[in-house]
Amino acid sequence: MSIAVFWDSKMTFHRLVEDTACPCEAVTPLLLAAPFYQGTYTGIIVPTGFGNTSYSKLLPALRACSGRIERYLEAGGKLLVFGAADASPNRYDWLPEDVGYHYEFMEHSLTVDASSPWSCLFDGYDTEKFAADGWFESYPGKPVATAENGFPVLVECRIGKGTLLLASTHEYPSESFLRLLAAGDPVRF
Repeated sequence: MSIAVFWDSKMTFHRLVEDTACPCEAVTPLLLAAPFYQGTYTGIIVPTGFGNTSYSKLLPALRACSGRIERYLEAGGKLLVFGAADASPNRYDWLPEDVGYHYEFMEHSLTVDASSPWSCLFDGYDTEKFAADGWFESYPGKPVATAENGFPVLVECRIGKGTLLLASTHEYPSESFLRLLAAGDPVRF
């Protein structure tokens, strides 16, 4: 089992995954956009800020491999996508479903649906004052955590046999969440 973190370079998020869940592969935009690139993962993470060109050059690579992302999900992969950290439209146009995101950093009081296994993302956090960089205004799945404004900050979407998780949360996911993302059979990307 292994998780990939798509980002411009190795960072703290990679170390967090390695220390709590499993081996973690750093996948850069150049590697991701290469037509020959292949990996096999139990989960993939796209960190906060992927849509803001001040932080990352990842967005064009995600668009270039959108077909592989859809096939990965259809085959049973798990993909955690954080907030784009940019108010521009079309920051999620590389996903197989339409997603509307509102960028606005603030703390929220959350209502969490504990029946979802993915609610463990919040384990150990104060959900009365939880930082988020926005919320989702349109999405193809069901809310797992909703802010007091009625919009979700964590959404679970079924895509084929796989799971797409949309999170505008601005904290690292819990150890139990990372272990859940790492569990199961790896899927070829």
